Amino acid sequence: MKKVLLLVAVLVAGMASANAQSENYKAFKVDLGLLYAVPGGDGAKGGAGLYIEPKYNVTDNIALGLKMEWAAMTAGQIKTDAQGALTTSSFDATTLGTYQLTGDYYFGDSKVRPFAGLGLGLYAMGTANWDVTQNSEALAAEFGTKFGFSPRAGLLLGHFRLGLEYNIITGIEDPLPSRNYLSFKVGFEIGGGKK
Repeated sequence: MKKVLLLVAVLVAGMASANAQSENYKAFKVDLGLLYAVPGGDGAKGGAGLYIEPKYNVTDNIALGLKMEWAAMTAGQIKTDAQGALTTSSFDATTLGTYQLTGDYYFGDSKVRPFAGLGLGLYAMGTANWDVTQNSEALAAEFGTKFGFSPRAGLLLGHFRLGLEYNIITGIEDPLPSRNYLSFKVGFEIGGGKK
């Protein structure tokens, strides 16, 4: 929780020190929406989540924000021998809470505005893993916080937002599966419209 508060403090300090403010758009806005997550790695299945992202329009084309995102994903692997008999199987479920400082650049000044951006921050993860072999089974849980970043791009259609993000989490040594994930986002923007 202290890390989240530190991120909020840094964001607020950055907005307060900004000399510029958007000329044609309202200063504050909040993005809300849902996402479909596609994790990398063998056996990855997918997941879903939601996000909220308060933002400040520094200029007409640049917005700074704080992304808070929560997602749950599942994955599994089944291995068999040459005769088709089960040798091992492994299944896991992961929940992620993401807290990032973000920056977006909006191209153009019309109702349809493509954008590209980047987020930097923390990923709080919890994973439960169930391994089964021919002779035994084991259940394990793991929790941790890692640094990561997320390049992104999308389209703002009025107040409707479509986005694509790739979340890269550093410092993970996990054979099943990679916790990096691609997310398809659909949401809307509250505020931030033309003045």
